[in-house]
Amino acid sequence: MVWYWETENGIKEAAELREAFPTLNFRLDHEEHSASVEGILPISGNLGYSVHLELPINYPTGIPILRIDPKEISWISDRHINEKNGEACLCVRSEYRVHWPPGSSIAIFIERLVRPYFAAQLYYDAHRSWPVNAARSHGRDGILEAYKELSLPLGDTSLGTIEKLMRLLARRDNPKGHEPCPCGSSLRLRNCHSEVLKQLRKSISSEHARVDLETVFPSK
Repeated sequence: MVWYWETENGIKEAAELREAFPTLNFRLDHEEHSASVEGILPISGNLGYSVHLELPINYPTGIPILRIDPKEISWISDRHINEKNGEACLCVRSEYRVHWPPGSSIAIFIERLVRPYFAAQLYYDAHRSWPVNAARSHGRDGILEAYKELSLPLGDTSLGTIEKLMRLLARRDNPKGHEPCPCGSSLRLRNCHSEVLKQLRKSISSEHARVDLETVFPSK
C-alpha cells in the first residue's frame, strides 16, 4: 500500500502547505509512516501559538489531531482541550467534514479549523471570555448547538427534530424514501427533505453521528 504522502497528490499538498504557511514545517518519518505539522502559527501581529498537528496514517480519510502546548494554554475543558492528552476540541465531532469536506487539503484544515481555534484562544487570553458565537458549549450542549444549526434547512430545530435527524445520520444504511421526514411534516422523505439528508450524510460519518447520538440521547 502506497503511503499518501508519497503519492503525487500528497507531495503536491505538502508543497501547498509550505507555501500557505511558511512558519510551519511539514515533517515526515518514512520508517514510522508518521507525519505532522510543527511550528508557530501567527494569529495577530507577532502573537501566535505553537502548532503540533498529527496527521493520521489513514490521512486524508482520518481527521488530523491538534495537540496543545500546556505552557501556552492549560489543559482544561473550559479551554476546549482534553485534560488527559492535550487534544484540542476544534469543533463538534460531526462538524469536521462540514468545515473540511473530503478532498480538502491540510492547508484548508488549518485555515478553517486551527486558525479560528487559536484566534478564539487569543481573545480569551485577552478578555477572559469567548468571542460571541466563536465557541461551542461543552459536551452535550455543544453537540446540540451543532445539530441545531444542521437542522436549520429542515425548517424546525426542536429537540424532537434534532433527535430524528441524528438517528438517520447515525444509521449505516441509507434511509429509504418511504420513511417519514425528520422535519415533522408527516411527509415521506422522498417528498420532503431527502436532498438535505443526502448532503448531510455525505459530510457526517455515521460513526461520528452514533457517538454524538449516544452522548445526547443515551440508550436506556
